[in-house]
Amino acid sequence: MTEATDTGGADIQVVARCAQVVRMFSFENRTVRVTQVASELGVGRTTAHRYLASLANAGFLERDGDRGYSLGPLLAHVGTLALNGFGVVEIADPYLRDLADVAEETAVLSVWAGRSPVVVRCHEPENRVLNISIRVGRTLNLDAAQAAVFLAYRTDRVDPLLDQLDEPQAERIRRRIDDVRRSGVAISDTINVGVRVIAAPVLDHEGMVVATVAIIGTVHTLSSDLNAGKVLALRDTADRLSSALGFTP
Repeated sequence: MTEATDTGGADIQVVARCAQVVRMFSFENRTVRVTQVASELGVGRTTAHRYLASLANAGFLERDGDRGYSLGPLLAHVGTLALNGFGVVEIADPYLRDLADVAEETAVLSVWAGRSPVVVRCHEPENRVLNISIRVGRTLNLDAAQAAVFLAYRTDRVDPLLDQLDEPQAERIRRRIDDVRRSGVAISDTINVGVRVIAAPVLDHEGMVVATVAIIGTVHTLSSDLNAGKVLALRDTADRLSSALGFTP
């Protein structure tokens, strides 16, 4: 009986320490190193490394090159589930359904999850036989149109994230961010598969970007003309969602 109790206590301590590691992350501290974790937990570097490696193997963290460890995809997924009961995610479904049917393209809502956007809602048009689909919970990379929208409105995130990329990719993303600031939307094309994504910001009552609305189609069905009907429908949806959250231009 005593042995079982001791084991349970050890398990609880492990959970508490893992939570302590996760709480070390913030907008200012996006990576942690073994030495930092060892100091925070009051353990040796070998023990700290075991905690980090175990969290990475489970998907809670991921190795970030020489910088240490960053938040992993499983935490992004869990965070998405937690967000489902709040704010824009809670009210977005009817707006996305309308947009999908009007634009006749897949409509997607994404929120920022640590280091990149993650898809939290997806609606496909009802009257089309073939649609482009994207999985809810999918983490998008920084080349995505949605990422450019978030970064255009959160300048504090730009340099820390882009400094980790190779120069051609970072420059490509910076140009897309500049386009968002000029036009209010981001456009990204995946040329090899012919997919086009156009994204617009959703703002809260303080004018902070809290989500993006995007339409996903092919380069043949989705025009990049900013005055095209589908783009105007996207802008209108983003504006109405922003108004519902209390944003006033």
